[in-house]
Amino acid sequence: MTQKQLLESVLKELSCIKKDLPNNDLKLMQKDVEDMKLNISDLKYTLLNPDNGVIVNTNKNTDFRVGMQSNEKDFQNKLSELKDLRRWKESVSKALWIIFASLAGLIVRALAQIVDKS
Repeated sequence: MTQKQLLESVLKELSCIKKDLPNNDLKLMQKDVEDMKLNISDLKYTLLNPDNGVIVNTNKNTDFRVGMQSNEKDFQNKLSELKDLRRWKESVSKALWIIFASLAGLIVRALAQIVDKS
């Protein structure tokens, strides 16, 4: 099919559409097309809004995840330091209880010796 034949067939179809469709139907179709344009425009704005569009939020989320992944090793080091600090605290706490119990025992013994001498 040549280009001329194709163009003639398109024109023929358009003339059939003009004849077959009343004017009101064309206006309704035109209104529907305009509504679709508005909806597409709203969708485009929602996607591409530079302040809080979907693409901007996705990029922010990606940046946040990349930042968190780069800090993962530092986080693990700090977590192990915290665990070590807790173990040290528990050991010191046990040692202090032993010292306080020994001091209390020595004080009670000294008091008992003082009472026995009198």
